[in-house]
Order: sequence, then structure tokens, then C-alpha cells
Amino acid sequence: MSAGGLDLRPGEIVLRGASRSFSIRADNASTLKGRLLGRRAPVPAPVPALAGVDLEIAPGERVGLVGRNGAGKTSTLRILAGIVPLQAGEVGCGGLVVALLEFSAGFSRDFSGRENIYLQGALYGLDKRGIEERMDQIIEFSELGEFIDIPVKTYSSGMFVRLGFSIVAHLDADVLLLDEVLAVGDEAFQRKCLRRISEQIAAGVTVVLVSHDASAIERVCERVVVMDTGRVVFDGPTDEGLSFYRSLLGIEEGTVLR
Repeated sequence: MSAGGLDLRPGEIVLRGASRSFSIRADNASTLKGRLLGRRAPVPAPVPALAGVDLEIAPGERVGLVGRNGAGKTSTLRILAGIVPLQAGEVGCGGLVVALLEFSAGFSRDFSGRENIYLQGALYGLDKRGIEERMDQIIEFSELGEFIDIPVKTYSSGMFVRLGFSIVAHLDADVLLLDEVLAVGDEAFQRKCLRRISEQIAAGVTVVLVSHDASAIERVCERVVVMDTGRVVFDGPTDEGLSFYRSLLGIEEGTVLR
């Protein structure tokens, strides 16, 4: 259920009563005895990822999503990106939404890095000319060198992030969704990514960042949303949000979160 009927401004994000659960497939006969007797394991109850989430983000805001593993952060980004549908509620994002959620998501593993730039550009609505106008900048930013022309199935996770971030960083996004992309790769490239995000912020892009790295959240985000068991339990300024999250975890102020 989308919020397609809403008149959203470019960069505006809305979640209203957003709910989504995922079923866990039971192993019906995981042991030899179970197979021989034909016993079936009980079917686990669906696990709620989002439970009635209400969230509004204005154009140009920079919001950090934090929470324990399984709190619903990545599910929220996947729903905003249109990858996972809601079961109840509404979701809407105004303008072009660009997402980097998984290291190799959306890449054709048999294609080279260069060929994947064409593929990703086309998926985001660019024609061949528009992609070629950005090609040199993307390749230079990625620092992949000669690896840009070999199949990406040979890439490390860090190389996937370099290529993926370099592509999304050179698209004309209204909304930028990022999930732990700064957790992989060397420190120099992480700083480079943060500088590029700052440039996009200055141009008015809305950023939603999921990270366990408090320093990245502090540098990029003006607002923090803390999630727990599929619900928003805090929404406010970054410093207060990170302090609330540390209290939720039961750790002392100043402790590194990641």
C-alpha cells in the first residue's frame, strides 16, 4: 500500500501506520528421525519488522536510523526504496530515490564494473548519453583502476561498496538511502564518501543513513530515529538520540557503538 495519492514534494518521505512481518520457514524434517516418522516442526509465528511506524521527513533533512540488530532499520530502508511492500499502512517518497543497501545488490555479477555502471544508470532512468557524461567521474571516484573492466564477481565487499557508492553519488537523487556503506573499506575512502554526502546535502538531497558508527551519524545527520522491535522509540536531535540509544543498550556515554 503506497502513499501514491499524496502530493509529496521532491525529497519528502512519509510512513503512516507502516507494518510488515516476515514468515520464518520451518525445517519440517531436519533429522533422520523426523523424516522417518514424518513429523513436521511447528510453524513459527511471523516476525514483525515494522509495527505501525509513523515517520515524516522533510526535503533536505539528514536522518540517522539506529537500533539493535533486528530493530527494523534495514526493513524500513527497503520499504522506502520500494524493494519490500507494506502489508498495512502507507509509504511515499517524493522524487528520485537512490539506494545503496547491500554490497552487491542490483549488480550483474558476470558484467564488468563499467558494464554495471551502464546497467545501474539505466535502472535509474538515465539514457546512454547521461551515463557516459558521468562515466569518467564515477570511475575516478571509485579508485578501482583496471578492475573497472573485469567481472564484478571477482570483487571484494570493499570494491562493491566503492563501485556502488560511486554510482549513486553521481546520480541526481532527491532521496539517498544508505545502509552501513561506510562500515566497509579503508578510512580514506570513508572520508571521501562523507565529503561527497556533504556535497549532496548542500545541494538539498534528503539522506537517510543506517549505521552503528556514531561518528558517521554525528557528522552526517541532524536528526536521529531510534528503532526497537519494529517501532520508533525516539525521534529527535542527533546528540539526544545517540544518548537515548546508549541508554537503551545499557552502555556508558562516549562508548563506541559499532
